Amino acid sequence: MNIINLQIQRIIIHQIHQRDDDGNKVTPSRSTEFIRFDNEAMETFKLRFINAIGSDSKAVPMSIVNQESTDLPPLINRISDSNDDDYIRLSYDVANKLADAQQRRNLPGGIVVVFSGTYGATPKNFVGIMKAEIHSAYEKRVNKLTQEITLQYIEEALLTPATKLYKTGAFFQKNSNSESDDLNSKWEVLVSDSQISQTEGKAAAHYFYSSFLGCGYPETSARTTKQFYEATCDFLNDMDVSEEKRNDLHNALVSYLKHENSDVVNPSEFSSRYFDVETRDSYSEFLEDKEIPTTAFTKDVEHISGKLKTRKLSFSKNVKLIAPSQVFKDFIDIQLISENDAGDAVNWTKIIVKDKIVAQE
Repeated sequence: MNIINLQIQRIIIHQIHQRDDDGNKVTPSRSTEFIRFDNEAMETFKLRFINAIGSDSKAVPMSIVNQESTDLPPLINRISDSNDDDYIRLSYDVANKLADAQQRRNLPGGIVVVFSGTYGATPKNFVGIMKAEIHSAYEKRVNKLTQEITLQYIEEALLTPATKLYKTGAFFQKNSNSESDDLNSKWEVLVSDSQISQTEGKAAAHYFYSSFLGCGYPETSARTTKQFYEATCDFLNDMDVSEEKRNDLHNALVSYLKHENSDVVNPSEFSSRYFDVETRDSYSEFLEDKEIPTTAFTKDVEHISGKLKTRKLSFSKNVKLIAPSQVFKDFIDIQLISENDAGDAVNWTKIIVKDKIVAQE
């Protein structure tokens, strides 16, 4: 999501704690005052948020599933329109819900930042929730007279870029004026958990996006993944590259969707990895023309699992080559032959199979 004209108007922080030795919830520590950042601190906080949720992040869209009055999404509704006193009270309810959702005793405590404001060219409301772990750090101090550098120990450092221990959920108000009771018609939800996205291949911790936020993966993820795969295949087939290069790109696409340890598809990441700069722009325009997201979305290969299992080449004379995708990648080489032994121009394909023939029919 491209977040422009972001204005953060209210921020409050509460603290949740790790469960006790018996696994019981420890009551969160409550704040009663809003955080007042100076301009530099506010810009840094905005950057943390945009890096977690914006168009270049690994945040994924979620659907609002739990919509009972006691669930978090209706609470977001109330927070968005509340006065300051109610905001402080309701934000503490958010912290309590997160503490309730953290059922496992080994889950760490941390701070819960509840913040809100407006975004977009035509300002609309948003509400953000960030969980960040607390850690120690050193702050550099420079003596103005001697220029001597010293380090001051800080026992509790918050929201530094080094930790990357953020879990972020954001509810962005839509343009729709729908009177539907379904909160999905009012809010667009993005969820980010950079630590898990990068190591365990999941879009976010289940307790965070489901038990706490009350959200789930959109039902259209499988359809979007299929559209991305088919559109990218079409784009690769139309590229002005050698057949060897085209084959490598098709193998890369299959590997990206089938073997990468991630629940996220990010077309921008795919193009930056495998295309030059000029091709990236063409690819982005190609996907946009087909109304396919160019930013991250949840991966679901249900509709293309069969295609990812095998690679198939078809030739005009009804010759076909079929092999498991990994075998195709590792044991088959393809070369284009543009001239025969007599020097005549041809459009042939040379295929080398790095294996012996075991049977013929």
